[in-house]
Amino acid sequence: MMLIIRQSVFVMGLFLAPILNASQLVGQAKLYPEVITYDVYRKGEPVGHYTLRFSDITDDRVAAEIEMELTAKVFGFFNYEYRYQAKEVWQNDRLTQLKVKTVSNKKESSVTAVQKSDVLETVDKKGRVHAYPAELMTTHHWYRQILDQKQVLNSITGNMDEIAPQSVGSALLDARGETVQLDGYRLGGDLDRTVSWYDSDGRWRALEFRAKDGSDIQVIWSGGQLIKETSLAQNRE
Repeated sequence: MMLIIRQSVFVMGLFLAPILNASQLVGQAKLYPEVITYDVYRKGEPVGHYTLRFSDITDDRVAAEIEMELTAKVFGFFNYEYRYQAKEVWQNDRLTQLKVKTVSNKKESSVTAVQKSDVLETVDKKGRVHAYPAELMTTHHWYRQILDQKQVLNSITGNMDEIAPQSVGSALLDARGETVQLDGYRLGGDLDRTVSWYDSDGRWRALEFRAKDGSDIQVIWSGGQLIKETSLAQNRE
């Protein structure tokens, strides 16, 4: 009888081990198509797109490429152009490599990060080197696990931001005849003007934030419309 029990436990372990050791971020990436696009709006007007691509997916590894391109009229008479490109590689739910290039009206900046000796060695946009906690996650919103964090790596600045995510309620995404209920979360702290929206499966569906010029920016699942009562990414008094 003891032998049978031990054999049963061993067999159960074989089935449970992959589940217990599975990468959360790999599971999150598998919720999406290989390529996802989002529409970007400024003050309600379309100004560009945001693209998310996944590759090199294994049981414990995933790479994500992010690109955002914007062209907008500023003060009504000149064009503002912005391009953001990033690639991040995750292994066992830890960021192993990050490369970011930002071009804002022809002014270029970059951020890099790599795992070294249990720290995340990061070079910020000003060229300063930091040794951040190895488990730090980026501000790319495709993984819902960002809502469990207290600190994140700002992928635009290369700085470590403090956050305190809080629920702001629900909204609806009307996307090509399909209506999806979303839950919204204000990131709080250093990113208090940022609200991220997820569906019940944990897919990132929309983002709202206040730009430096005071304009409201929305990033919404392609072809979709975010339906809610008021803008949630606004200044607090």
